Amino acid sequence: MELELLRAIIVDDEINARKIVPIIIDWQAVGYRFVGEASNGSEALDLIETMKPDVVFTDISMPFMDGLELSRLIKERYPLVKIVIITAHPEFEYAKRSLDIGVQNFILKPLQAEEVRRVAVDLHGKIREETERWNEYQELNRQLKEHAVQLKEKFLNDLLSGLWDPDQLDSRFHYFFPESANSLFSIMLIELQIPLEEGEEQRILQSLRCKRFIDYALEEYEGIEVFFDNSQRIVLLNRKDNQNLTKIGEWLAQSLHEKLGCKACIGVGSTCTDFNRIKESYKEALEAVRYGKLKGSNAIYFFNDEIHFGGRSWEVKTIEIEEILFFVKAGVLDKAVQSIEKMFQDLEKSEAFSVERARLVSAQFVSTLINSLAEMGVILDNNLSFDISPYKRIFELDSLPDMQQTLLELTEKVTSQVTRARSKKTNNIIHEVKDFIQQEMHIPEMSLSYVSNKFHMNSSYFSRIFKQDTGISFTDYLLKCRMEKAVKLLNETDWKAYQIAEKVGIKDPFYFSNCFKKVMGVSVQEYKKNSFSL
Repeated sequence: MELELLRAIIVDDEINARKIVPIIIDWQAVGYRFVGEASNGSEALDLIETMKPDVVFTDISMPFMDGLELSRLIKERYPLVKIVIITAHPEFEYAKRSLDIGVQNFILKPLQAEEVRRVAVDLHGKIREETERWNEYQELNRQLKEHAVQLKEKFLNDLLSGLWDPDQLDSRFHYFFPESANSLFSIMLIELQIPLEEGEEQRILQSLRCKRFIDYALEEYEGIEVFFDNSQRIVLLNRKDNQNLTKIGEWLAQSLHEKLGCKACIGVGSTCTDFNRIKESYKEALEAVRYGKLKGSNAIYFFNDEIHFGGRSWEVKTIEIEEILFFVKAGVLDKAVQSIEKMFQDLEKSEAFSVERARLVSAQFVSTLINSLAEMGVILDNNLSFDISPYKRIFELDSLPDMQQTLLELTEKVTSQVTRARSKKTNNIIHEVKDFIQQEMHIPEMSLSYVSNKFHMNSSYFSRIFKQDTGISFTDYLLKCRMEKAVKLLNETDWKAYQIAEKVGIKDPFYFSNCFKKVMGVSVQEYKKNSFSL
């Protein structure tokens, strides 16, 4: 079987060594190909980041950063990379330190082709075994994930029915819900009202459609599990105490009827603090459903509670309003305007249309909009095209066009305000980052990922907004700042180049010299000479 070629690099400060290692044996015959070389540890780390090698062959005696320090950093940052030390020092202490770091093998100088071949073949075999074990693990993990939904649903039904071993319940529950140790639990049960004459197949298909709709609708609600019980009722296990089940159930009953033409009776059990009592909450929800079926479907009922929360005579345009809010938050005004116009067209065409109903929908829109802005940290301006509160203005209007125009004006102003707030926030962050760079550039680990983590941002997003603000990449900006600081230190002190390199966060003086010449156009020595002559 043809060997898979491993990617390798050679690190040595002697150019002859860097040229000899890649040709001392037929590397391709033993499953390797060299993809780069480095003359020091700093270059090696940059090369590893770029080329992603499987194996690093490194000399142990190098200036500024020896092979052992390089090996330690490699294992810290790239734990899967294998390391082979090339050394003229067979001392036991070196061997012990290398093994502690995680070095795979040694090759003693002067290099012998057969010894190099033996180490290479042995290492390739170990890597292949590790890869096979990893692939096997990944396949088993894939199968587990593939059946995770069924396994979780089976466990939840066992939990509802009490068919579980008390000794195993704790470990099984925490396997499926590791973050729910101290949660509050409650059950919502949805029984769909599907006529028997439609047949079993249609009943099952409609149940699946409804569950899929609920899965999608509640995707953003953290801590709610949706599954079928053994009687094909849809069960919602709520594991968060901050969820408004009344609002969720009311909206689901309405949405299932509107979107899928399916009426539902919804029951909610009491909240419990112990997952062992989830079964009791389920029984209570079932009793609430049975009570609701006597009173009439398409409503939500709570155990031991005869208050009717559902089945309102006017429609709550929750989905349409959420869609408009999405466009407002994204700053897409034209889409928001189109959605508002469509919402009012639908209101006007509705059989149950009335001015009062339009007022209620408009008020709900304003309320939801203001709440969403508050969650985003955006304070609503006092002057938004009218000098009285949005609520008061809406309830003073008597025509649908006037209400629509009011909401359009409000939406336009708010979208503009959200866009300005987002731009201001971005500018503030970039300003803070620039200050941070100036104060902390002496940290060698300073990088795009380091700073984005420091400011709790996605590195890709941070890279994009930083370049939009500065016109250059973060890496180029950091290098520019470091070289500006280096020039300042050269002008104000008599420090050596390696001292200045450390002050601006570059460990390797040779790399610092190369960077300086790249940015300034002259070497450090030439700059000093020219400055002195002036």
